[in-house]
Amino acid sequence: MLPYVRLELRRLVRMPGLLIFAVLMPLLSYLLFTNLTTVTGQDQATAATYAMVSMAAYGAIGAVLNYASGLVLDRSIGWLRQLRLTPLPPVKVVLGKGVTALATALVPVLALCGAAVAVNGVSLRPGQWLAIVPLLWVGSLPFALLGIGLGCLATAQTVQPLNLLVYLGLSIAGGLWLPLDVLPGWLAAVGRWLPTHAYADMAWRVAFGGAPTVTDVLTLVAWLVPFTALAVFGYQRSTRSVAVL
Repeated sequence: MLPYVRLELRRLVRMPGLLIFAVLMPLLSYLLFTNLTTVTGQDQATAATYAMVSMAAYGAIGAVLNYASGLVLDRSIGWLRQLRLTPLPPVKVVLGKGVTALATALVPVLALCGAAVAVNGVSLRPGQWLAIVPLLWVGSLPFALLGIGLGCLATAQTVQPLNLLVYLGLSIAGGLWLPLDVLPGWLAAVGRWLPTHAYADMAWRVAFGGAPTVTDVLTLVAWLVPFTALAVFGYQRSTRSVAVL
């Protein structure tokens, strides 16, 4: 699987536009949301730290979903069928894609953390940074697998609208745009069990001096299982039939 991952990483280097989009939009959103203290009720320093985690998570999810949408092109040129002829089992192909997608997630995470320090003077202990960055990076894996599943099943016409719907829906309901406390009660109740909230909440807790909860970890793992199954199913189906979404 490692040679396959290296190949995918080389292909990724040839798509700089994907990484620019994944950094630019969350960065602009961060600069906006750090001035929304009247909406969230947070002081400026708290809002800057909270929004740093939110927008880093938002950017990482967007990066992995956009990368995975490229599977539609891979399918159309027959690349996935060629992979099916190799000794790589479907699970390893999917995990290889997921690992490559993680490389795209790291860029917005580092960019948003750097902007938070440079623009808003966010100051955390070294141990907090050493926990937050890996949590935001590795924690995006479930979304990478979700994107792979959608990329394998969608058509060229539906993949972008579908990705956007999933991306914005999970981000808004999961509290990445605004804290769950300021959302309608029914939406906040749903949002607490979404993978986006569990993913960001682990880093939020560290940023404010706590530690990830068992509930957040188990919630993210619980979503990882069906997302992995969807990705494997989508890959297997894409190599022998037409797209279905």
